[in-house]
Amino acid sequence: MGEAKGKLSATQKFVEEFPVCFFCGGKRASTTREHMPPKSLFDNSHRPDKLVMPACKQCNSGTSTADLTAAVVSRWHYDIGESERLDHRRLVAQMRKQAPALSNEWGANVGKEEARQHLRKYGVPVPHDAGIATIGPETIRQLNLFAHKAVLALYFEHFQKALPISGGFCAYWKTKEDFARDGIPPYLLEIMPDYGTLIQGQWDERETFEYRHAVNAKDGLFACLAKLRKGLFVAGIAATDGNVLSSEIVEWLHPDDPQTLLELPRFQKKL
Repeated sequence: MGEAKGKLSATQKFVEEFPVCFFCGGKRASTTREHMPPKSLFDNSHRPDKLVMPACKQCNSGTSTADLTAAVVSRWHYDIGESERLDHRRLVAQMRKQAPALSNEWGANVGKEEARQHLRKYGVPVPHDAGIATIGPETIRQLNLFAHKAVLALYFEHFQKALPISGGFCAYWKTKEDFARDGIPPYLLEIMPDYGTLIQGQWDERETFEYRHAVNAKDGLFACLAKLRKGLFVAGIAATDGNVLSSEIVEWLHPDDPQTLLELPRFQKKL
């Protein structure tokens, strides 16, 4: 039996409750539900129906390559299991069709032994049979976009509204190699005392996604540090009123179209 005539779907109800796109700061109305982290991050693309944000079609489709990039890079570690390996293979095949420049970049010729020595110099133990992939400019741009998307999504989750265009935010991403020697800086964990993950009944996805965060609802301030699988980390700050943020050290961004953000000079390098 189909739905009764005139009955709203779950997505229609959601965008009716939250009519503003979480990513572009209300430049466009929301038309769909966006998952963050994306389904592709999870085993066999299966995740609890939590952490869902209202999005417009342009922002949803305009960040799909960034989502796919994060899903692949988060699986780059040394004790990968068979199920994870199959997911990785499937996602890379999808990337070859969707954004071949990215998949070509990962497979670029690199001196494997030279790369291993470089990583070991920075305290990263690399098994002899480990594969080596290149994180080049295209990957960096997409991971920068993904990191900023993740911060805007978690801001929405805790404030239940989109960060306005007048707000400011900034985000960074790190790989497991960045924290291999000294681990996550303790001060980051200290200033973000609250914990979050995806749990639905007995279904617990903390091994795939978990984050620490701090919320100052009075002043509209939010900070987070997220771990995605074993290979990728995202940290960021957002403020409802961008005027309270100091620009002496950090260049703060305002919500905008994905393509506009991707073309920013700062997105061309790892922040």
